[in-house]
Amino acid sequence: MIDPGTTLAPDRVEVRLEEAAFPRDAVYGAAYTFIDRCYVRLDRAGDGHLAIVLRAKIPGKMNGEALAAEVRDEVFAQAFRLRLAEDGRELTAAIVAGAFGAGGSGEPAEPSIDDLLAGPDDAFSAGSDPLGIAQSWEEKYAKKAAKGEQGP
Repeated sequence: MIDPGTTLAPDRVEVRLEEAAFPRDAVYGAAYTFIDRCYVRLDRAGDGHLAIVLRAKIPGKMNGEALAAEVRDEVFAQAFRLRLAEDGRELTAAIVAGAFGAGGSGEPAEPSIDDLLAGPDDAFSAGSDPLGIAQSWEEKYAKKAAKGEQGP
């Protein structure tokens, strides 16, 4: 069964949507998904409607009813994705701010001059490195040479 806002022709499908019902980005996103197999035209259909008009790139290879149903499904899916993105925008911003060490303003926190003058953290010094990863090659193998061991 076809929706009253859908017009089918042998080589063309037109789906009319209420502008107020769907965000314009959802309509654009839905139309974009069909450009691999159809020529796509977006049109203002008057009286508060937008129209997605699809024409087959390969003549005779279009199932109009199935394509119209797919357009409607895709418009709803795109609208839902946009709504989820909008609802989660604050959470996403908070996660990104926390991951990059930003302050409350969303900008990265700047170290103070005292932090910069203090030098490197003790956590990364060679004295607190039990595996000797932070030691230079000379320091690491000079100890072994002094003990009579061979280096690598």
